[in-house]
Amino acid sequence: MLLCPRRQAVLGLFVLSVMVPMLAGCSADGGDNPDWPKRYPVSGVVTYQDKPVEGADVAFFSNDGKSTSTGKTDSSGAFVLTTYLDKDGAVAGSHVVTIRRVDVVDPTPKDVDLSAGGVALPPKITWIVPEKYSLPNKSGLTANVSEGQPNEFRFDLK
Repeated sequence: MLLCPRRQAVLGLFVLSVMVPMLAGCSADGGDNPDWPKRYPVSGVVTYQDKPVEGADVAFFSNDGKSTSTGKTDSSGAFVLTTYLDKDGAVAGSHVVTIRRVDVVDPTPKDVDLSAGGVALPPKITWIVPEKYSLPNKSGLTANVSEGQPNEFRFDLK
């Protein structure tokens, strides 16, 4: 359906009049939803064997079990956590930390037609960071997020 330029302009103004107030209400302090706990910026770096780990999934699980914050490392091993809104941080308190980095390879030959009854081979999983760091009960990693602190964490994995 094509709209004439005048209707496009009216539609655009309508969308702006609805979206701008909604976006203005979004903030890292949970102001847009009173049920969300306050979060504090959290960032850090992950290294394994003294090298930055790219593409690792980092998770902070609050000890009270009410909150989980996640992030992904970049090429320098740096991450920023998200709980509800992009990069809004984590709730204050003690957290168990997990770090997971795997490569998954599909070894099924390209000429296998799965739609015609061909069978896929199980994926090959290679742990880039030892598996124990991905398990909350075995990682041994913790962090304490505090109000008014930098909340910058470095995880040097061996």
